[in-house]
Amino acid sequence: MKPFILSLLLGSSVIAHAANPVSPSDTIRIKEIKEITVLGGLSKTLALPMVVVKSDALQSASFFTPADALQQETGISIARDGIWAASVNVRGLSEQRLLIMVDGDRIQTASDHAAALSTIDMNSLEKIEVIKGASSVLFGTGAMGGVVNFVTERPTYSSNFQTKGKVGSEFNSVNSLWANSARVQFTTNKWYIALNGSYRTAQNIHTPGGILPNSQFNDASWGLKGGILYTPNQELQVNYQHTGAWDVGLPGGRSFPATATARYLGVERNQLSAEYIISNINRNLRELRIKAYTQNISRDVELKPADPTVTLFPGSVNVTSGAKVTTDWKITDYHSFVLGAEGWVRDAETYRLTFKNNADTMFTVTGDQPTPDTKMFDLGTFVQYTWKIIPRKLTFNTGLRFDFIQTANDTAFSPLFRYTVKNKIRTNVNNLARRILFEPEVNNEFSYAAHFDMVYNFNKLQLVTLSVSNSYRAASIEERFKFIELAGPKHVGDPNLKPERGTFSNLNYTVTNNKFRLKTDVYVNYLEDLIVEKSGIYTYTNASGTSVSEQAFINTNVSKAFFIGAEIEANWKITKQFSFLANASYTRARDLDADAFLSQIPPMHGFVSLNYQSKKQIGASFSTLWAARQAEIAATETATDGHIIFNLNVHSGDMQLNRSKIQLFAGVDNILNTAYLDHLSTTRGILKLEPGRNIYVKAKWGW
Repeated sequence: MKPFILSLLLGSSVIAHAANPVSPSDTIRIKEIKEITVLGGLSKTLALPMVVVKSDALQSASFFTPADALQQETGISIARDGIWAASVNVRGLSEQRLLIMVDGDRIQTASDHAAALSTIDMNSLEKIEVIKGASSVLFGTGAMGGVVNFVTERPTYSSNFQTKGKVGSEFNSVNSLWANSARVQFTTNKWYIALNGSYRTAQNIHTPGGILPNSQFNDASWGLKGGILYTPNQELQVNYQHTGAWDVGLPGGRSFPATATARYLGVERNQLSAEYIISNINRNLRELRIKAYTQNISRDVELKPADPTVTLFPGSVNVTSGAKVTTDWKITDYHSFVLGAEGWVRDAETYRLTFKNNADTMFTVTGDQPTPDTKMFDLGTFVQYTWKIIPRKLTFNTGLRFDFIQTANDTAFSPLFRYTVKNKIRTNVNNLARRILFEPEVNNEFSYAAHFDMVYNFNKLQLVTLSVSNSYRAASIEERFKFIELAGPKHVGDPNLKPERGTFSNLNYTVTNNKFRLKTDVYVNYLEDLIVEKSGIYTYTNASGTSVSEQAFINTNVSKAFFIGAEIEANWKITKQFSFLANASYTRARDLDADAFLSQIPPMHGFVSLNYQSKKQIGASFSTLWAARQAEIAATETATDGHIIFNLNVHSGDMQLNRSKIQLFAGVDNILNTAYLDHLSTTRGILKLEPGRNIYVKAKWGW
């Protein structure tokens, strides 16, 4: 049976609401699609499996990065190149196949290990939204495996002038982390403005095997939000965010040896966006949204390989700017659709300086580019249609998208320049022999994506959803043009990489009553031309004109890849005070042509917690994170053993202090100081263990 037919049979997603929600007095509720603000007006048109982590969960625990806050969720894993530099993996698909967004604006940076997620201020978040599965029909290329959207807190208008604020502080023992944050907002019935900021500093982290060297970090951020309500149905929203980090240790990395010493000298992210919203325009046009944004990420790295005479300074600047227009139409009570268009352009520049000490008074500086100067342009249009076939019983959703994508690069030379410095006197190396790494080229692609789902309510308690999507992802700039030449084999891109294409499917069954909810998903994904890094022979012409062949890791299209997996999640409200949550996830992925397992696939893993809440006065949670042994691995990987760790956290309710209130939090992560290694974090340094026992305390004061 062809993979597409198999996908069609096994089909789709979960998050659609039952015909009648459960009692509002119960804490167990089916999440409605309308909660997904990431879709910016599109949330009512497609039923997609999703996760929402709200601010209460973010505040009650201690997380070093936003990625850590997702590791308890079904089907989501995290990967690390350090404590600060972390990324996410959704159903076996890494960050390169996920679209990362902040307030609906896309983040694109040098690679999936460039720590984009860590540039997001944890203290400013209202919630984190994750769409699991193909989302290209909504967001275009990059959303092949899903979307992760970080939603920052936004004030609401008030009937009269009001001022609110909060100040928070936190300490973690495992790395002596101190974190402080503050927020103040002013609101009226016509406008609001909010300002927030935070600062964190941390030392090397402790593991059960000892201190992990070079794992320190420092970061600070601030943001400004404003809104104006011109009329009851017209609103302008403006958002600016800035994050900076410095002296951030990277104990290891995908592209350099485990014995190397690397750190971010500086990382910076700036985001500016404005959105104009008009609602209830007429009987049929319910909403019009016009949005423009720009976001840039820059980073500077210091890398010291095994050779003590050599120091490298790679860096990059990535700017992504875009605009989006969406319209939401209601034709009848049974038929509605969303029509929209968007375009964005990404400008990427990279550089690398190599310092080599030749003698006490002399050193050589060589400059080159890991990738050529490149622009990537995307212009797409989409339509999404909803048909309520039987109201509150059977709903049909479908969507279609077309995109034009252009990638244009300049010539890439190696090296660009070289000079020597002796006794503080600089001498340029003239007639420098250069070789061309990549010729200038313009690559044009036309892509499409399609989605449909059927949502059926058996009765008030049971729901089934079947969904099938066609998705795509154009090769990134780095996958096409990277050339990393450090100790060991080279890491080389391929300008002629084909776009990844795939058919994604998910079948969900959910049963809910006032005390219990069980949610199950089975998914099958068939991908073609999957881009992976494979060991092979790289042949090139050197500066002398001689053909050279070397062993290297080369980005390659895998003709066929097959993913299959299952998820289960149970939520039981035992009594008014006690509740129980458990989930488990499993993914299996193979390269069908090579008949081999794919790399970077998480093991079967899950989360279990017993929670207590006493009339909002005190809350507590005892939880475990577990993972099974992962031996279904690629040839270049090492199997990892299973593990289980135990965590405990407690928090108070809001305690009144005159006109203000204070809330306290405390907890212990990895209570037994268990030594373990996450499978997706095997690219770190010599000491690969995850953090040991961590005792943390937090306080939040607001008015």
